[in-house]
Order: sequence, then structure tokens, then C-alpha cells
Amino acid sequence: MTNQQLSDQPATSTGWAEDDDGLFAEQRSASHPPEGLITLRFLRDAVVRHARIWLALAIIGFTGGLATYFLLPAPHQAAARLLITTREGDDPVKAMATEISLATSRTVAERTIALLKLPDTPDQLLAGYTATMLTSRVLQIQVQAKTDEQATKLATIIAQTYLIFRREQIGLDESPLVKDLTAAQNELSLARQAVVAAGDDPNSPKLPNSPEMARFNAAGDKYRFIQQQLLDQNTRASKMNASRLLDTPTPVLVHAKRALAIKAGTGLAAGLFLGLGFIVVRALISDRLWKRQDISNALGARVRLSTGRPPRNWLPFRGTLRPSQAGNPEIQLLSQHLGQRIIWSKRPTPALAVVSVDDVPACALAVAARAVALADEGKHVLVADLTGTGALAQKLGVKQPGTRDSQFSQPGRRIDVYLPDPNGLPPEGCYLRLGDNNRPNRSADVQLDAAWDTADLVLTLATLSPAIGADHLGTWASRAAVVVTAGRSTAAKVRATGELVRLAGLEIDSAIVLNADRTDEGVGVADAEASSPAVDLEMFSR
Repeated sequence: MTNQQLSDQPATSTGWAEDDDGLFAEQRSASHPPEGLITLRFLRDAVVRHARIWLALAIIGFTGGLATYFLLPAPHQAAARLLITTREGDDPVKAMATEISLATSRTVAERTIALLKLPDTPDQLLAGYTATMLTSRVLQIQVQAKTDEQATKLATIIAQTYLIFRREQIGLDESPLVKDLTAAQNELSLARQAVVAAGDDPNSPKLPNSPEMARFNAAGDKYRFIQQQLLDQNTRASKMNASRLLDTPTPVLVHAKRALAIKAGTGLAAGLFLGLGFIVVRALISDRLWKRQDISNALGARVRLSTGRPPRNWLPFRGTLRPSQAGNPEIQLLSQHLGQRIIWSKRPTPALAVVSVDDVPACALAVAARAVALADEGKHVLVADLTGTGALAQKLGVKQPGTRDSQFSQPGRRIDVYLPDPNGLPPEGCYLRLGDNNRPNRSADVQLDAAWDTADLVLTLATLSPAIGADHLGTWASRAAVVVTAGRSTAAKVRATGELVRLAGLEIDSAIVLNADRTDEGVGVADAEASSPAVDLEMFSR
């Protein structure tokens, strides 16, 4: 195939349109769920996908619950039970609510602090004990303290102080009646004096019908009525003052294993709940792509390979490619797939661009491993690192800008590495830049031109940015493989990458998904391609 034929190739079958704001929105299959639909399957997949986070938060909660048992031990408690007598005819529930209010009043707290000479404030002491109704006549005061002895003593003093304060309040109910009785007695005395002054005998059984006698009789009735009320009040007060402690306050025994199990279980439940909430909320607000189908639709290309999680280099510095890295199953699978996407021809020099969307280290390992494997087969390979990080060049042992021999080059194995100036503009290659006699034009980089002329294959690893564009990428290859990591890039970023690659004149030959979602059951074919009746003749041409 000639260079002219390559440049005259029609657009890809995906029908990419520059003005397509909603990517293939009108070509969605009928089985595609509506936008914004949240299903149980969606939430289940999110939980399964992030099961490690859920488990980690559950373990953290469980560990935190255990730690609180030892670091924040439960305070010692003691309880005092009191038998309470209320007024006859009162509602027991309402009467006990009144008793609880008296027991937890600031006056009781202040008197207790004064008796025990505590450093606490009334509010602090009130926060340290509770009054609870056990039955309609039994009130329990439960106290917390640093030791059992302190808790027991504090419960006793609070209970006794409450009983004394309660008797005082009952006694205060008699004061108005005593005043009324004194006033009625004075009124009766004055009425008696008025009767005597009128010449009548107040003790005579035959009382005359006079105003003085009528006033005297009314004063007597009032006096006797108030006297009877005071007598009834004294009777009720004597019964209510019979309230007492049922038994000596004792410490409340707490089962250590039960308390440990409760705290650990509470921490575990909290961790599970928080983990589940975190995963669900993250899934709802995130616009990152996880499914092959979504990545394919956003990129506008078929996903031809999905791999597991690539290896991570946790060292503080990056070294050269190691056999263990090249032999990693995921890197080896990715490297072999890149080898299958290479179309070998005499002219122009076979070239393939690998565009990394979000995982440059994994792509650098795969490209470096493929370059070494092809060099072992006797191929002269030119590798270009256009990532701006130098990750690929460092894997091949090159750290200085320019076109240099790889550390893996030796007699019978040749690998050239091109590393551009990181402070310059994106460099251009020699692909499809033809001059006279169908030979590539020379660039300002003589070493790059010489390496390109002698190379059997040009492999390029690049990252793209909308701020700079990707026009330079069309001078390095005409076909590209785009590598996307599931769950790391948004739909906008993946869509922008596909648009940049196509605007540069490259065909996206393959889309590769790293760390594929284990809940994904899709194929990874764009909706526009799946609905097109055209047959992919490339499958039969290979």
C-alpha cells in the first residue's frame, strides 16, 4: 500500500462527526439504559467493584471499636433505687416524671457538690448521672465515676439529697394553708369580739339573728374548713415523706466480654454502613468510565483487549525494564497485542502509535517489552517517547534528550530511543512527509532521520492534551492504539482523546482497557459500529 493510498483512505466506519455533541446519542441501541437511570444492578456492581474499600472500612470500624474498649474504658457505675410515694389520685406516670425532674434539678446537684466538695460544675454532675422510672413507684438513680467506690458514694449522696429536697418541697405546700389558717383565726377572733360588743353570747346555743352573729358563723366555718385542709395536707405529707432508699447503692456489674462484643460490633456496623454509603455516593456522583461499552462509545472505537491490573512500581525512582516486569502476564498480554496491531510493509516504515490516556507507566512497560522482543527477532526498532515524562526512555536506559542507543542494544539487537526536549514543542516525525523519489524529507534532527531510515519499525508512546493538540502525532504514525484504564478517566477525557487522534489523521486501530471491571459483561463495541450492517473486512484480511 503506497503513501498516497494511505492518505486517501476514507474515514473510519464509526462515522465520527465534529459537531456530534451527544456522541452517537441518536444511534444508541434499544437495550441501552436511559441516561441517569440508577438500577440495583448498577449499585450492586459498584459494591462488588469496590469490595476492597468496603472491607477495609469495615475492618477499620471493627478495629476502632476494639480500640475504644481499651483506650476509652467504660466508666464505673453504681445505682440507687428509691421507693416513692406520691399523692393519692395522681397519674403514676406523670407523678414519676415530676420526681425525675426533682432528682435531676440543679439544686440537688449543687447540694451534692457542696457535700462532697467536688470540682465539677452542676451541669457536669448532671451529665454524670441519670434518673429512670423502673415502675410506678420505684425510681433508680444511676451514677458514673472513675471507681466503684466513688460511684457508690456519689449515688448514695445524690439519693439522700434528693429525698431531703423532696421533703422540703412537700413542706412548702403547707405554708399557704398555715397562713390562711392564721388569717381565718384572726378573723374569727374579731367576729367574736363584735358579737360580745353587741351584747350577745357567742357560746349560747340559741344564737340571735344579727349581722354580727352571721359574720361570726361564717368566720367559724372558714376556720374549720382551712383547718381540715391543713390536716389532710399533713396526712398526705406524712405518707409522701415515707419515701426511702430500698437498699444500699451498689456498683453495676458490667460483663467485660459483652461490652467488648458490643463495641466491636458497633464499630463493624458503622464501618460497613459508612463503606456502603461511600461506595454508593461515589458511584452516583462519579462520571468515570468502567464498562467496556461506555469506553467504546466515548472513544468511538472497538475495545479489542481487556487486561487485569498492571504491576505497580512503588520504588521512589524508576529503573530500566526488568525481566520480571516484561514477564508479567498483564504486560506480556498487552505487549503481544501491540505486536499483532503492527502492519509490516516496506514503504512507508511500519509505525504504530500507542496513546496512553491515564496510565503511562503500564504503557511504557508494554512498549518497552515489545521493542525488546522485536529486537530479539532481529528487527531494528526506533522508539519515540512523547509522554513528556521520559518513562519509556528510562525503561530502555536512556535519560538524555536526543536519539540514542538503548541500554539493550548489542550486536544483533538494535533499539534506538528518541527522547525530545521536554521544554520544546511536540516534535514531528518523518511518517508520510515525502519528498522527491518517495523518500522522507529531512528534519532538523539528523540522528532521528538516520535512525528512521534504517529502522524496521517505529513505536511511539504519547500522551495528548487538548491545550497542545495532536497534529504532530500524524507525523509519527497513521494508526494508533489507545489505552484506557477502567475507572480512572471521565467520559469527556476519553472522548477528547479520540477526537484528537482522529483530527490528527490517525485511525484508532484498537482500544485497550486496563484493569477491566470484573462485573463488566459487555463486549466493547461502539453502538454506531454494532448497528452498522458493514462487515469488518479486516478480520478476513489477516
